[in-house]
Amino acid sequence: MRAARFHPDEGLEIEELPRPTVGPGEVLVRVEGAGLCHSDPHILDGRLPLAGPTVLGHENAGVVAETGAGVDVEPGTTVAVFGGWGCGSCRVCARGEDQLCDLSNWVGVGHDGGYAEYLQVPAERYVLPIGDLDPVAAAPLTDAALTPYRAVRTAAAELSPADAVVLAGIGGLGHYGVQLARLATGARIVAVDLSSEKLDRASELGADATVNASEEHVPRAVRAAAGDARIGAVVDFVGSDATLQWATNVLGTGGRLVLAGIGEGQVPFSWNPLLGSEVSFHTVQWGSLPELRAVLSLARADRLEIEVETIGFDELSATLDRLDAGEVEGRAVLTP
Repeated sequence: MRAARFHPDEGLEIEELPRPTVGPGEVLVRVEGAGLCHSDPHILDGRLPLAGPTVLGHENAGVVAETGAGVDVEPGTTVAVFGGWGCGSCRVCARGEDQLCDLSNWVGVGHDGGYAEYLQVPAERYVLPIGDLDPVAAAPLTDAALTPYRAVRTAAAELSPADAVVLAGIGGLGHYGVQLARLATGARIVAVDLSSEKLDRASELGADATVNASEEHVPRAVRAAAGDARIGAVVDFVGSDATLQWATNVLGTGGRLVLAGIGEGQVPFSWNPLLGSEVSFHTVQWGSLPELRAVLSLARADRLEIEVETIGFDELSATLDRLDAGEVEGRAVLTP
């Protein structure tokens, strides 16, 4: 089969690899779509090191091609693949939060991923039937929508309809964040980005106000956009020093800063009389199996607008470069 495998000392190579076989309890998926994520450029340039050669791709959907003994899902079933694989036996796995078990078990990180024609899945619970949902559209939902879903739910615990929620970064995750905040919170939504085009899209998706961080003093503009509403939460999809700092500065009393995805920035964590009283900081690490089921249900009910750009293996490296430069709208999806 054709696959894109990353070699730590050589980079990403398009190779011919043996088609995986399946053992008891395992599922072989013919990949129809594999989403490109910002974590992939982190792997390529060494910011997220891998131990050895690995097929990348953790946002996957396709058709069940073969099953091992003891598996009930039928070949031919269209599925989305939950990628935060765990040990399956610890307490976090028992409650469906396998993604919190051990990052080295994740697909496309510790196990070969979906930048390939076939994907070997270690357990049936990780393949979720999607009915008539297009697997190319479903693939990015497994992270690009799942991570914002968990982030918005975390933020919503501190929100009422009288509050405001601020979303920083309206890219591959943030455009889902706007939609999910509209569905889940009832709060006033303020979107912040450097791109006027992305801010226009945020308004189309339901943002009540926007702030262009390339043109305005962000804390002042965010407070003005929130109006009389308490800024009860900021969900940061960028995670830079700058976004984390202004996010901390604008939080109201009891506010919550949620860092979603792989951010490289830092912010001091200390008592500060200039901040809102008793603010809290939270990180989000992907999302759980139950949360992915909820995301897929929203998609099947046409509650989410899904934007994808399809590419082939020959365009993969160039598209990853575009992704790292912030030039991909929505989500790029490899269709092997």
